[in-house]
Amino acid sequence: MNGFKRLCLFIFSLAGMLVLASLVLPWVGPWQRQAAGLITGNRTYFFVLEVLVCLVACGFVIMLFRSLFSRANKKIILVTSVDGGRITVSRDAIASQAAHIIEEDGTCTAVKVDVDARRRRNIKVYARVLPGTSVDVISKGNELHSRLATGLAAVCGDSISSISIEFEEPEEVTTAVAPAPAPASALDTAPEGAYPAASYTPDQPVSEPTSEITLDMATFHSSDAPQAESEANREE
Repeated sequence: MNGFKRLCLFIFSLAGMLVLASLVLPWVGPWQRQAAGLITGNRTYFFVLEVLVCLVACGFVIMLFRSLFSRANKKIILVTSVDGGRITVSRDAIASQAAHIIEEDGTCTAVKVDVDARRRRNIKVYARVLPGTSVDVISKGNELHSRLATGLAAVCGDSISSISIEFEEPEEVTTAVAPAPAPASALDTAPEGAYPAASYTPDQPVSEPTSEITLDMATFHSSDAPQAESEANREE
């Protein structure tokens, strides 16, 4: 119910209660004389009462015409005629097919499906959908709308005039978590110029570690030379 219809219903209900109270009070209650005196002796009260009576009368007339001429929501819908025969489908079958299409991929649940079939070529489908997890409403809504339009066309042909989808709050709210950045090394965070830049030339040979041991001959003293010669003569 939209706002205008709600406002009209509120005014009609309020006017009806005031008119009923003004008509009952002169007959029943402790203020019978006062209520009857207001109707006969107070022009403002009588004018307001007349306006309220007109509003209530207009509301009753509208309700009467709607009950006589408004189209009923048919339970059986005529799809097409073939060789004098008729092919029909029920509203419950359309609603069941729509719920099956919504739930076939397992991501959503059809909470409620309404089918408005007051006119033959103007069938309106309204579906309330409950996603299992957080979804992109725009992309998922377009996907569901196209699937419903294709699937329901196989049931009732080109009689579908509009498909409305309402998403409820998902059962489980999920958010995409970005991976944590790798910790930066000390060289990456060091200020520029803190470490000298290493240069490498492809043609330059790379030195390999060696296992040779080098002794400095200058460390030997001259006093050790005769002792070394005598040890050599003993060996001979």
